[in-house]
Amino acid sequence: MTETAFGALLIILAGAVARRHGVLSREDGPLLVRVVIYLALPPLIFLILVRADLHASLLLVPVAGYAIHFILLGLVGLSVRLWGMERPRAGAMIVATAVGNTGFFGLPLIAASGSGFSLPAAVMYDALCTGVVTWTSTVMIAESYGRHHSAPRPPISDGLRTFLRLPPNWALAAGLAVNLAGIDLPAIVERPFEILGAATLPLTMLYAGLMIEFRGLGRIWAEVSYVTVVRLGIATLIGVAVAEALRFSDDVFNTVVIMAAMPTAMMSLVIGTRSGLRSDVLAGAVVVTTLLSTLTLPAWRALLL
Repeated sequence: MTETAFGALLIILAGAVARRHGVLSREDGPLLVRVVIYLALPPLIFLILVRADLHASLLLVPVAGYAIHFILLGLVGLSVRLWGMERPRAGAMIVATAVGNTGFFGLPLIAASGSGFSLPAAVMYDALCTGVVTWTSTVMIAESYGRHHSAPRPPISDGLRTFLRLPPNWALAAGLAVNLAGIDLPAIVERPFEILGAATLPLTMLYAGLMIEFRGLGRIWAEVSYVTVVRLGIATLIGVAVAEALRFSDDVFNTVVIMAAMPTAMMSLVIGTRSGLRSDVLAGAVVVTTLLSTLTLPAWRALLL
C-alpha cells in the first residue's frame, strides 16, 4: 500500500501542476468524474465481483460501515453543538467527517495495493454502505443544516433513486449475477474491462489535483484540523473496534479498517455546497484529508494491520 499511496500522491501533484500550467483546468474536472463513474469504475467493480470467492461474512461488511458512520455522526454532532457553531458551518463539519471517499479513492487504492485486502469486501462497503448513506443520510443532513427550516426538503426516495441509477451499482448487480451463475468470462471481454478498471485510480487522483486549492485555509484551520483528526485518525480506531466486535479477520478485517480511514468524500462537497453548507470548510477538508491520507493510510497499515 505504501507504494500505491505514494504513487497516488504523485498523480495528485501532477494534476495540480497540469492545472497550474494550463494543460488541464478545473472545468475539466466534471468530465474526469463522468469518465470514472460511467466508464472506469463499473468495469472494476464488475470484475472484482465476478472473480470473488463470495461468503456469508461479506454481508456484515456494510453493517460495519453503517456502525462507523453513525458513531461518527454522534461524535461530530455533539462536538459542533458544544462548539456553538452556526448551522451551515456545523453541517459542513458533520458531512465532511461522517462519510469517507471509499469509492473514488478507497476501492481503486485497495485494488492497486495487492494482497492483504478483500476486494469484494471493499465493494460491499462502498456500494451497500457509503453509496446509500451518501444519497440518504448526507443529503438529509445537508438539507437540514443548510436550508431554512421552512424550506421544502427532497424526499429520501429521491436520493435512493439517484443511488440506484448510478452505473457502479449496475456493475455490482451484474457482477454478482455472473458470479453466482458460474459464468467464465472470455479473455476478449475480460481484458478490456481490466484496462478500463485500471484507469480509475489515476483519473480520480488527477481530478483531486485539479481541485486542490490552498487559498483561504488559514481562515478555517480549526475546522479543517478537527475534520482531519477525526476522519483520518479517530475513524480508523472506530473501524478497528467495529471490525473486532463483528469478529472480522484477515483480509476482511484489514479492508474494513482501511475503508474507515479514507479521506473526506468528494461527493460531500458537491451535496453540501448545493444545500448551502460552508463550501470553504468542505473543500478544505477534501483537499487536506486527501493529501494527508496518502501518508496516514500506509502508516495505519503498518501499525495496525
